[in-house]
Amino acid sequence: MKGLVDTTLREGEQAAYVYFEPEQKLHIIDLLTQIGIEEIELGVAVKNPEIKELFYQAKKHTSARLSLWCRCLPADIDETLALGPDVIAISVPVSDIHIEHKLKKSRQWVLETVSRSVRYIRGRHNLYISLGLEDASRAELEFVKQVCAVAQRAGANRIRFADTLGILSPLEMYHIVKELKVCCSLDIGVHTHNDFGMATANAISALQAGADFVDVTVCGLGERAGNTALEEVVAFLVKRMGKECYRLSPLRPLCHYVADAARVPISPKKPIVGEEIFTCESGIHIDGILKYSQTYEPLRPEELGLKRKFLIGKKAGEKALAAKLASLGIDLNTIHLEEILKRVKITSSSLNRCLTDEELLQIVQKAA
Repeated sequence: MKGLVDTTLREGEQAAYVYFEPEQKLHIIDLLTQIGIEEIELGVAVKNPEIKELFYQAKKHTSARLSLWCRCLPADIDETLALGPDVIAISVPVSDIHIEHKLKKSRQWVLETVSRSVRYIRGRHNLYISLGLEDASRAELEFVKQVCAVAQRAGANRIRFADTLGILSPLEMYHIVKELKVCCSLDIGVHTHNDFGMATANAISALQAGADFVDVTVCGLGERAGNTALEEVVAFLVKRMGKECYRLSPLRPLCHYVADAARVPISPKKPIVGEEIFTCESGIHIDGILKYSQTYEPLRPEELGLKRKFLIGKKAGEKALAAKLASLGIDLNTIHLEEILKRVKITSSSLNRCLTDEELLQIVQKAA
């Protein structure tokens, strides 16, 4: 693995209703840098008056490589190269559906366009060239391999296999990346969408198969159901794959900042950054956590700037209730725990919810 490519400022901002102000983009770049993201895709330079100033300011804010996206058109390429990005991310559709119905072109046109565009860039600059293969997951794999071979001969550095409609399963993604690694010596990147809820799983599967880069967006922002969530991938890489180059502590500030800026609320149960992911009500689980937190927690709350919280209601057990009462300053030697638990369950059932601290203390007083 060589790194993560954050595309929140391009792909993420493409999402309906999402707009970021220039100063917001710079703050997002700052937080991405704190996490350790290796490459940041700033957006599209063509016909975008904001991008030039953003690009120059971003150079002052980050050590990450800065990437700009464009189509395989000479005029677009020239306008993009004029800014001097570290990475130029050109893109071309490779599925027959896109080639025939969107472009009204042929596979041969795609092969010629790839060769011509990459050679055009390489003849003018010695920068890193990333070739995005749009809708690659619906393309014939042998044709994808042909495109990769043409790009490699022309001087590209990376191909970016896009599961544009999020249709792949993790096993399918794994096998595709494995095949591409055999036939292609270029860096392999993947761009995964979340239409069937597979984006993060597909990204991780691609890395396990040998992919060099995966695209991510903060909170999974993107077209339709979104993209691979940066916070999920980073946390998994750190905790499950031993990638200590990334920092977990800026994840929540970043996600909440982006969510506020994009006006997309974060679910309290959102993996990694949701406010309630360390809230527990089941007596069996609370008992396990009290004995040893790792029995039911894959990360420590403090790693993410969160706090563990236990709720008491009809699902509680004696040990959970005892721990809660002790935290509220109740001397357990002065109460009849079994009787209080019985009343807690009856009250909780009648209210159809867990109890507040005040309601719990009232039960204790009445039982005294």
